[in-house]
Amino acid sequence: MNLLARAAGFVVIGLGLVATIAGLALPWTLADGRHPDLVTIAGIAFLGPLLSALCLAYARTEPRRARLIAAVAAVAGVAAAVIATALARLVEPSAGIGLGGPVTVAGSVTLTLGWVVLAVTGAGRLPGPDWRPWSAVGGLAVVLLLAGAVGVDWAREGRFVNATTAGAAPPAQAQAWPLPFAGVELVAVHGDLAILRAGDGIRAVWLGSGTPAWQYLRTDLASQAAGLVDDAVVVAFGTDDGVLVTALDAGTGAARFSQRYKSGKMATVHAAGRTAVLSGSGVGAGELLGIDARTGEQRWRWAPVRNGAACDVTDLAGTAETLAVALRCRAQGVDDVAVGLAAATGSERWSWHAVQRGGTELRVYSAGAGFVTLTGATPQRVTYMDATTGTVGARHDAAGTLAVPAGPSLIYADQGGAQAHLTAVDPRTGATTWNKDLAGLSGYQPVAGTEADGHAYVLWRAPSGALRLLTVSTSDGTTTEERAVACTTRCPEITVAAAGQHAVIATREEKATQLYLSVT
Repeated sequence: MNLLARAAGFVVIGLGLVATIAGLALPWTLADGRHPDLVTIAGIAFLGPLLSALCLAYARTEPRRARLIAAVAAVAGVAAAVIATALARLVEPSAGIGLGGPVTVAGSVTLTLGWVVLAVTGAGRLPGPDWRPWSAVGGLAVVLLLAGAVGVDWAREGRFVNATTAGAAPPAQAQAWPLPFAGVELVAVHGDLAILRAGDGIRAVWLGSGTPAWQYLRTDLASQAAGLVDDAVVVAFGTDDGVLVTALDAGTGAARFSQRYKSGKMATVHAAGRTAVLSGSGVGAGELLGIDARTGEQRWRWAPVRNGAACDVTDLAGTAETLAVALRCRAQGVDDVAVGLAAATGSERWSWHAVQRGGTELRVYSAGAGFVTLTGATPQRVTYMDATTGTVGARHDAAGTLAVPAGPSLIYADQGGAQAHLTAVDPRTGATTWNKDLAGLSGYQPVAGTEADGHAYVLWRAPSGALRLLTVSTSDGTTTEERAVACTTRCPEITVAAAGQHAVIATREEKATQLYLSVT
């Protein structure tokens, strides 16, 4: 047994030496690949690998002092591990924890463990050529390597992440909506789940019971934007040199990937097929990133530049094959431009220049197999164009102040002069499909809308602040439900999202870290 322990001690020391040297050589941060200063590196190298090598050589010449030599080397290893741990803790998580720090700590601890074993066993023979004791030593080495890998992964990522996945949906329970949840944004509704983004990450809530379904939270980085792409919640966290993008299965919360990309600050995540498009907003939006929502592969990056100057990004919309980007460029006066990019490659397919009708920024929506652009002040001018070629089709004046894309149609909501109304228009022809006056909504203003499974959900606000949700059939405008929505605050920020037969309304105070959800 003593022979086996002694052999294990030497192998563990060897692993510690290799790991410590590798850790000192590897970068300690992901941003800019920074290392500790040379004096610190020299100190750890002396206390760990160098002193251990000297002790091994000295122990061979003075075997009677082997235990004392091993004790000295173990104490030096402890000192190296303490210094390495203190330095590794100084690395800011936003800079990204590189392999260098955790591997150096793991190597120093392993080195110390090996010397402690030799201090106990003392000098002596090693096992002979019989494979059985050496196979046991090899097994121990594999266990140490696996434990070290787990420890390094925890130090770099695991200690910052609090993640759970969804189980079976709980039984539906009657709830007194609205209910408060931590969050700053209603990202989407997916099946029976509402997806919420908070400063620390993503939470999913069961709509039937109002209970948590799954979560992905981080203590080291703040979230910037999130969106639903290819049945995954793609969330961007800000880092020192870009973003950490994590994709989570929308139904279960299971992670697809988590990778870092160099970029500016991101404000939105849009879907274009299976490509997640991350973009800044407004002035200084920076480059757009196109990322495969299944693998995390960066498919492309595109700079919103015209005539040698950067443009503001004012809106985005996507189809399965094309991304439309609305820009405001100022290199040669104010020029509003819509640019079509191939979703898979980011190459430019077409561009379209708007005719100015006021200072309102250009907006763009997907409509069936094409896009529509909205320009100018009320009434806005709406132009339909083919998503693939950018060929311009019919034009019409918007029939309301709020436009809700509903498949191939646009549904306009307007408070009107005497009576509020809804109007559906086929943007491909500019023809009105149906028009409905709305009794009982006099003075109400449309504030938000969405569409799902043949129904449009339009939220209206009264002068008093009261909210009403109107559900209508997208085919003929027939009202299927009208309900009051309780608002526990002044509700300056309101969003609505829907999927299947569920619509979710989220209200939030300015700069608040809590959302109130109401579910139909």
